[in-house]
Amino acid sequence: MDFVDPPCLFVLVDGVLGPRLFRAFYRRYARSIDLQGHEHVLEFGCGSGGVSEYLAPRLKDGALVCLDISPPMLRIAEKRLNQYPNVRFLTEPVGNAGLEESSLDVVVIHNALHDVPDAERDRAVAVLAALLKPGGRICLREPTKPSHGLPAETFRAMMVEAGLVEIESSEYSVFPIGPVYDGVYVKPD
Repeated sequence: MDFVDPPCLFVLVDGVLGPRLFRAFYRRYARSIDLQGHEHVLEFGCGSGGVSEYLAPRLKDGALVCLDISPPMLRIAEKRLNQYPNVRFLTEPVGNAGLEESSLDVVVIHNALHDVPDAERDRAVAVLAALLKPGGRICLREPTKPSHGLPAETFRAMMVEAGLVEIESSEYSVFPIGPVYDGVYVKPD
């Protein structure tokens, strides 16, 4: 699928209806991320902001960057999050986003990394790791079923190759995705 210019039906279902129908799903994941409120956070592949809308209010003294390559999905996220002055929106690949190295405390990846083309995925993870401050974390939840996702070991290998250290992980099934891998990785000091 073309994620830069997705079909209108995808935008409607994944961008508008999905975050409303599965509100508890997004909220639970956002709440599982350890935040104190002062962090600078990037949500990589934020889509229409389903997770971001639960991260933004927790960052009272911090900031959130919502990054996605799809202009229609990011426009929905902007409308969803327009009441938060500490949120920025970027529509471009992470390597071209102009973000400063070692500037982020947390990178959140929710159901997005598996959709990055194979040839670009390792580079994207390396860029994300470079954006983290020492001690910064990547928190990810990704599908692992063969028809839509990647094996957990593939995600682990990408993170380790980028110089990150796994501090926690789990594999389980969650509605509506199915089998998922949750991992938290830290950039060593």
